[in-house]
Formats: sequence, C-alpha cells, structure tokens
Amino acid sequence: MASAQPGVHALKLQPPCVSHTLRNGSNFIKWDEDLSTVTPVTLHVDAHGFYLFWTDQNKKKILINA
Repeated sequence: MASAQPGVHALKLQPPCVSHTLRNGSNFIKWDEDLSTVTPVTLHVDAHGFYLFWTDQNKKKILINA
C-alpha cells in the first residue's frame, strides 16, 4: 500500500451504549454450578458499562468488574 504511513493509525473508540433497561435492572436467573442452585437476581450495569452487579432475593449486592 503506497498511501499507508507506518505508525500513523488513529482508532476512535465510541463509548459503550448501555441500554436503559440494564441500567435500571433486569431480572435474570443466576446458576451456581458448584452448588447446583438457581437464584433469581436483578442485574444492573453502570452507565459506562464498566461494572456489573446483581441484587439477590435478600437484597445482597454482588459487584463484578467487567
């Protein structure tokens, strides 16, 4: 490629688009393979898409770095 310049590559990343539904929380079922248990949870994602956390039936919050 004659027009390509080495080392001059600009990449513009767009911020992730997290839906309003996930920011407010959506209901899912969490499966624990070790205990073979099923737990209904509400999954939330922060507005920037960096953190996921769920709230279980006992209102206990678990944070996961994405």
